[in-house]
Parts: sequence; C-alpha cells; structure tokens
Amino acid sequence: HDYPKNWELLHNNLDWKLVKKTEQVSLYTKNLPDSPLSAYKVELISNINMHKLLDAAWLVEKSAEIFPSAFISESGIYNKINDTSYTAYQIFKIPFLSPRLYQFNSIKSRNMIHWIKTDTININPNNLLLPPVNFGSWKVVSKNGKSKLTYLVCTNPGGNIPHWMINKVNSYYLPMMLIDLEQFVLQN
Repeated sequence: HDYPKNWELLHNNLDWKLVKKTEQVSLYTKNLPDSPLSAYKVELISNINMHKLLDAAWLVEKSAEIFPSAFISESGIYNKINDTSYTAYQIFKIPFLSPRLYQFNSIKSRNMIHWIKTDTININPNNLLLPPVNFGSWKVVSKNGKSKLTYLVCTNPGGNIPHWMINKVNSYYLPMMLIDLEQFVLQN
C-alpha cells in the first residue's frame, strides 16, 4: 500500500480520548490532519477466538450481512490479488443521505487487516459520491483469555453533511458494527 501520511498517527496510542465505554465496547476519538472529522478507535472484548473475528472482518463481500447496523447495501471484490490482498468496494445507503461508494485496497496479515482508499478504480456506474478520505484497520490480539478486537478508521464521507451529525452517527454506529461482527461469528 501507499499509506497515507498520517497512518502512524492513527495507529499510535497517543491523544485518544475516551468517548464512551460499556462492559464490552470502548469508543475513542482523536483529530488527524487528513479529515475535518474525528478519527475513531473502537475496541471490543470478546470470548470468540481472535482468528474467527478477523476472518469474518475479511469477508468484505458479506459486509451487508455481517454489519446490518452499518447501512451497507452492497459490497464485493473488484480484484482478488491473492489470499491476503484484494481491491474491494462497499456502498453505504444511509437514510436521507446520498449513497456513498467506498473503494479500497486491503491487506490481511496474521492479526491485522489494513485498508486504504484507492483512486485507481474507474467503476462507478451510478455516479455515487466517492468519499475523499478512507483508511484504517482491524487488529485482534489475545488478552487475558479473551480476544481484543480494535477497529481504527479515519474517514470523510464527503458531501454537504454537518460534521456534528457525522460524528454523532459514528459514535453510535461504529460500536454497533463490532457487536454485529461478533454476532455474525456466533451465528455462523
């Protein structure tokens, strides 16, 4: 990947502010120069095997099924390079907003998945809005006999949406995505 300039800022442990915490999920934010919106870190503590969680997050073509809370209407792989790398897309149809087409390159390692927005795809038959910023990762580690799943994202969906509204929506739906992922693994 050609990683964004502030990839390391997203992935370090500095300056994260705890926004909310439950027994299972913690949500943090911090500001990065890449986007006028907050970057997010969401952590889930689970009894599920760490590799099963990561394998489910890798199934981008099943995103709508895995993440029912995320408003993903369609997803798939444009180009599977090998078992640990693909170029993919997700279409988000959030009520009252124009649909967004996220296109990205993903790489999977032992316990991580990285994704970075790509500008090399010329596929957008419905002229959907293309978000100007999108990069992040999934990471899972074993901690005290449990799995700790961490989702990091820096994004800007673009368009004319008030930033306070996007931050409010992200604060609610991002933790739900991790719970959705866990539920998908439990049911499959």
